[in-house]
Amino acid sequence: MKLIDKDALVAYIKRRMDENRGKQTLPQYFGMVEEDLNILSFIDTLEVKEVDLDKIFNDEYSKFSNDTDAMDYAFPIDLADFKDFAKHFFELGLKAQKGE
Repeated sequence: MKLIDKDALVAYIKRRMDENRGKQTLPQYFGMVEEDLNILSFIDTLEVKEVDLDKIFNDEYSKFSNDTDAMDYAFPIDLADFKDFAKHFFELGLKAQKGE
């Protein structure tokens, strides 16, 4: 599953609406605008899930730090280092999706 930025998609469609102004005949333009407005209306129905990253980090860190097998192989790591580690690989994944 791939996720996209809802705000970026809305901005792209609005920009497309502005760019298409005057490039088509009036009936074509109104048809395109109606289509874009329908798409924007649909996008507004999509759920944007908020995530409590601090809770997720704390929960995962707690699991990690209580796993004696993992701790046998890992050097001592505190919560701040754990967050930095997770953030690094999250950003790496985003770059990989973008092809960077």
